[in-house]
Amino acid sequence: MFTSKIPIVGFMLSGTLCAVPDIVYNQPLGVIAYTIGGGSTTIPNTTSFSIPLTDKSPATGVARGRISSLTSGTIVVPDANWTTGALALPAYPYAVRITTGVAAGVTLSVNANTTDTLTVSGRDLTTLGITAGANGDLIRLIPVDTLNSLFGSATLLGGATAADSDILTLSVASETSFYYNTSLGRWVRTTGPTTDRGNTPIPFDCVIRITRKSSAFALRISGYVPECRVNWAILNSGSTYTHSGFPQQVTLGNLALQNTLSGWVSNAAPGLADTIGVSSGANWSFYFHNGSYWQRTTGPSTNRDGIVIGVGVALQVFKQGTASGFSTFERDLPYSL
Repeated sequence: MFTSKIPIVGFMLSGTLCAVPDIVYNQPLGVIAYTIGGGSTTIPNTTSFSIPLTDKSPATGVARGRISSLTSGTIVVPDANWTTGALALPAYPYAVRITTGVAAGVTLSVNANTTDTLTVSGRDLTTLGITAGANGDLIRLIPVDTLNSLFGSATLLGGATAADSDILTLSVASETSFYYNTSLGRWVRTTGPTTDRGNTPIPFDCVIRITRKSSAFALRISGYVPECRVNWAILNSGSTYTHSGFPQQVTLGNLALQNTLSGWVSNAAPGLADTIGVSSGANWSFYFHNGSYWQRTTGPSTNRDGIVIGVGVALQVFKQGTASGFSTFERDLPYSL
């Protein structure tokens, strides 16, 4: 994925054609500009956002293919012509996304590969209802950005310590923070050993938080729009950080987590209901579904179904209870390609 500090306005710049034997895809290319608020070492400014765009696969071999067979952790795509091991290099990681069938949207990390087989992790493939064979479901390979590939050494303010550097935090089921150490010339954790973390992958469903200690800038990110539905894993208890999945604004009412996230708990009492937080800079506004409509967790019981969630806005989903595991948030494609 391409990033720059050049201010830009616009989206849906062009289209690209990709083919799998008998199938043609039109997947538009887009650009999103995020305003990263300025701050200082004494008064930093935090901006939260997500990236609902992906890269086009530059790997040797097919970028899209049809599943001929699978096991719980492997996918076979005949005549894929991949270079063995090339899809699981730490500096250039890949993921594979199911793009058709009942498992469409499921995205898995590629841990190893041969010329026609992917070894993956994240879900048990045999439990997802995937169709294999001559009319098997389709997959798409997607490069996974890392701290090095997305931000490099100069996008954010670096320093000899975390105290004088911008802080970049990745959040999904947990939060981990990093900064670019200019003395060592690498990305490191804000706490613990100064091991090189530049190859840390940036999950597609994560929230990125930049705590800025220098002047404001516009961060431009380009990529391809999703071509199939969202299928995110949401923890059954506690907080999960994520986003709406698509480069298009949506209202709370149309996002409809009470219907699109399995196991959602609506309740007239906010303390007994699951909640969703919508970010604005470093702040969050929290809402719950009372059984009829969305309202704020604090303040008057006004109908908030019309609250707009902008492109790339970070979300925090909080599930009540102590249940283990995860449920899936499934959202259909809100546009036509």
